[in-house]
Amino acid sequence: MRFIILTALFFGTLLPSFAVTDSLIIKGRINNLSGRLYRQAPFITFSRNNILQPQSELTKQADLQADGTFRVSLPILFPQEEIYLDYGGKAFTTFLGSPGTVEITFNGDSIGRAKKLFYFAGINADANNQYPLYLAAESQRLTASRTLGTEFFKTFWDKSRSDARFSAEGRGELRLGSVQAATQNTVASPVLYQWVKAITDEEQLQILYEHAMSNQYEVGKALLDSLKRLDKAPLTGQRVIWANRFGNYADMMVEGKKFDNPSRTNSLPVKLMAALIRDNAKNLSAEDRQHLNQIHENGLAEKGELDFMNKLFARNELVLNLLFNYERESRIYTDLYDSTATEFLKVRYLAKNLFKYTYPQQLLLSKHIQSRTGIPQFRQSLEEIVNLEVKDSADIRKLVAFKDVRTTPVQALPGYYLTASNDRGNSWLNTVLDGLKGKTVYIVKWNMQDAKSREELDYIPALQARLPENVVFLYLHLAAEDYDYTGSDALLRQYIVRHRLKGIHMSMNDSQAMDLLFRLNPLEFASFAIVRPNGKFAAKNAPAPRDTEKTAQALIEAGR
Repeated sequence: MRFIILTALFFGTLLPSFAVTDSLIIKGRINNLSGRLYRQAPFITFSRNNILQPQSELTKQADLQADGTFRVSLPILFPQEEIYLDYGGKAFTTFLGSPGTVEITFNGDSIGRAKKLFYFAGINADANNQYPLYLAAESQRLTASRTLGTEFFKTFWDKSRSDARFSAEGRGELRLGSVQAATQNTVASPVLYQWVKAITDEEQLQILYEHAMSNQYEVGKALLDSLKRLDKAPLTGQRVIWANRFGNYADMMVEGKKFDNPSRTNSLPVKLMAALIRDNAKNLSAEDRQHLNQIHENGLAEKGELDFMNKLFARNELVLNLLFNYERESRIYTDLYDSTATEFLKVRYLAKNLFKYTYPQQLLLSKHIQSRTGIPQFRQSLEEIVNLEVKDSADIRKLVAFKDVRTTPVQALPGYYLTASNDRGNSWLNTVLDGLKGKTVYIVKWNMQDAKSREELDYIPALQARLPENVVFLYLHLAAEDYDYTGSDALLRQYIVRHRLKGIHMSMNDSQAMDLLFRLNPLEFASFAIVRPNGKFAAKNAPAPRDTEKTAQALIEAGR
């Protein structure tokens, strides 16, 4: 499996900040590398997953030398991880990486023609050389079986729990059997078998969790026990998808727990609160600390001590609210799941809520969560994505501080334009679109709180990379009733830069949006439209960014 989004390039400034990690050394050569091919694609991109970010890859580029050789070091957190090679959009492959060295060779004049292009030596070489054979055999077997292959999902979601499990197991056996089918004339690599077994097992787990969510039932013991493998190798793209589906299922269960037992889920043990105040409140006197230590050890001895804690909380409310909210959620995780699942949900709490917090808040919460997380891979995965978040802080500060916003778009940073107006929605949009005559416009209707919007916008940098310069992205940020975060405009600007949302940004209030209700129908979060260079709509319900190839083609066609 290969994801599309390349979220961040690992440069040297990032690497020293990570905790102790292992490295995969990747080296090799493109044989018969022509000058033309070198000019078109002078580097190879290597990517790997983060278990907390299902739509992201973490990438590093290996520069090609004139003789076609390359070498790069990629940090990895798990003993085995899927790695993705992308050579300038011309050649792709997936291979299994481990601490050590892997050597990759392929012919430049065979790209697009060779049945088997890539050859591996070094760590996991047998598995990596046999993996393309497995993929070909699997494709044949899935195509030949309508019930377990091409039409599997047409009926799966309507099956009973027992039938769904039986069908999922059958599909897994069919896919895993492809290893034997692919290696009839050679010795199957044990590493390949374990790799494919992990992929097929975790596809079963993914779709069974999805079945449980779509049919609103609690999963059984077998699926709960499966969560113990979340921190085990190999880390694959399929593992990340399954972990995300489990996280979504857990969110549903947490909300149910909050509804059923609000008194427990809205409170924290007094000893824990005392420790959080002692360790995170500012300007505490020695007497305050001693008093908090006593409460931490013995609990409340009298009512006045509760008033004392409330007073200290009020003086540090912003910081302590962050930590208290996290600890309340973490307490529910412990009630619902075993240690591995709980550890995963603890680190996922920040990963899924990053957009809500300023960078100082992200760093504070990350440090706190890591101090309470015992599984190194999870702790390092959280540290990794938080480091990626804060690396754009200089540009964020510039965009947040930018004040010269007008009705016509103004460039606040290279590639980022802001506009604001008290005009009616239609007249404001007309002003902006009139200034874009001669260009194709992709209108993005979204809201930062909306999960679907965030998922779709993650694909925009990859989409923009496929388009000519005369395509402009126009983002209409639509108001939401519960959009009540403190400093929400600053958080929105932070999000825009962090996710590389280059283009023109318009933040609309309710009345402005309602004025556009008929013109931009559908006026919904995560919906899109295309405007031709002559100012007329080519599509009011255009394809989404995740359909990258389809959307790019639609935008190019609209500009002709």
